[in-house]
Amino acid sequence: MEKQHYLQEDLTSFLSQSIERAIERHKLELTPPARQYLVEMLERFGEAFGVYQQGWLAPVTFQYQRITEEANKLQRMQQQQELGDHCLFLVGYFYEFVRQHGEGQIKYHTQIGSAAYRQTGRTPFVEVGQKFGDLYLVIGDLHLPQLDEKRTVEIYERWEETRDRYYASLLIGKGIIPQPLKKNSN
Repeated sequence: MEKQHYLQEDLTSFLSQSIERAIERHKLELTPPARQYLVEMLERFGEAFGVYQQGWLAPVTFQYQRITEEANKLQRMQQQQELGDHCLFLVGYFYEFVRQHGEGQIKYHTQIGSAAYRQTGRTPFVEVGQKFGDLYLVIGDLHLPQLDEKRTVEIYERWEETRDRYYASLLIGKGIIPQPLKKNSN
């Protein structure tokens, strides 16, 4: 039991420090409650059983449908928050998985997640919804320590192909300013 407590403290500390660095790096203004919520959300996903609770594996469209059918306002707000969390985590941490189904999937998850947060009408969710497009880049920074030279080259190649701001953000986080390679005209 004590070991689990220390592991939880380590996870909390790691996420808090990583998120603070990423927020600073992206020059994002975020209130303390929104910062704290972001860390807590990531902690929930970091727990081994977290992804299997409360319908996290349900497709986004099914979650959205449940929200529209929910008559109880408190239940609907909870479901909106969960849908926002799901979308933010998917787009922020599993960006490549979502993007492999097309850039439209990134836009779809961003719009659905952002709207779900904002529709709760509560703090800090409205702020998280408004800044969703920047916050998924902040979450993406959790990948930076894992990016070795080979993986960084792969990301640069993806950026070259797509000019995607997520890939550009990761490259900049590694100290690389993405610029198109000049083709030889000969």
